[in-house]
Amino acid sequence: MQKFAPVILVIVIFSALALAIVSINESEQSSSYETWSSFVYKSGYNSGGYDKKDNFDDYSSCKAFSQQQSKQLNNATWECGLNCSFDSMRQGFHCETMTNE
Repeated sequence: MQKFAPVILVIVIFSALALAIVSINESEQSSSYETWSSFVYKSGYNSGGYDKKDNFDDYSSCKAFSQQQSKQLNNATWECGLNCSFDSMRQGFHCETMTNE
């Protein structure tokens, strides 16, 4: 039994490593549905001043809302972002995709 102890230890270590990798991969996968956020830059794109509204189900509804708000603010620049969240390192919002087509 003494000579099998190192083999058993190696198997336990590799099993724990495999379990950790699987756990990390599962937590990184997106299990939520897609949400869109509207950003309307009322003082210009580079000003940092924007109006943000969340929880649009699709791009077309986000786009319609953004264009309506843009017209009210003298054709301000707008964008819609997919799955946005606040990034404290960058001190702003980070989105998977940003578009205004």
